[in-house]
Amino acid sequence: AMSLSLPLLAFAGAWGATLLVLLITRLTRINDTSGLLLAGIAVAALLGALRSLLLLALSDETVNLQVVLSWTLGGIHTPDFPALGLLALLTGLALICAQRLAHGLDLLGLGDHVAYSMGLRPQRFINVSLLLAAAITALAVSWGGLVGFVGLVAPHAVRWLIGPTHKRLIVASALTSGALLALLDGLARSVLPPAEIPLGLLTALLGAPFFLLLLTRARPTA
Repeated sequence: AMSLSLPLLAFAGAWGATLLVLLITRLTRINDTSGLLLAGIAVAALLGALRSLLLLALSDETVNLQVVLSWTLGGIHTPDFPALGLLALLTGLALICAQRLAHGLDLLGLGDHVAYSMGLRPQRFINVSLLLAAAITALAVSWGGLVGFVGLVAPHAVRWLIGPTHKRLIVASALTSGALLALLDGLARSVLPPAEIPLGLLTALLGAPFFLLLLTRARPTA
């Protein structure tokens, strides 16, 4: 059975990084989206440098660098049944918790002032949402490695199809993300047999153009 040490350490690291971002925004008194993004970029750069330093400091006898590299590129590996059951349980709990935030996310989309007038405390709600998002991300990364852009592509595609109502959007995004990941994993295994393209590399190659498309659509028009 898979040890719980990796998921627990992933949760601790994700929450630690998120709390550090929130602390930076509080100290700088920049609580808007741009402040969160800038603080997140700074913390990500710092943690990335620390990870590289650890990899350089540890010898090959201490850690298998090939395994670490494979994990950073992401991939789907079949777990044993106890690990699969635990993953299914945690995923279900994550979806339930995310669904409980759906109404607040809808209110937040109307603006902070409107949300506050309807009983929502925007800053507190954002902090709770970020911590939950960090926990869900830690859950995914601890099992699948660093697979980027899926959480960007699928929710935006689903939003275009069914609208911005989060009660439907959260579940539909989760299902679409899983289907997209399975499709890309099959593609990664079949393009250059018997070799397998790292899943994270494939999602980045396909997700980056989609991200540029989003930037183009978001560009203000005259």
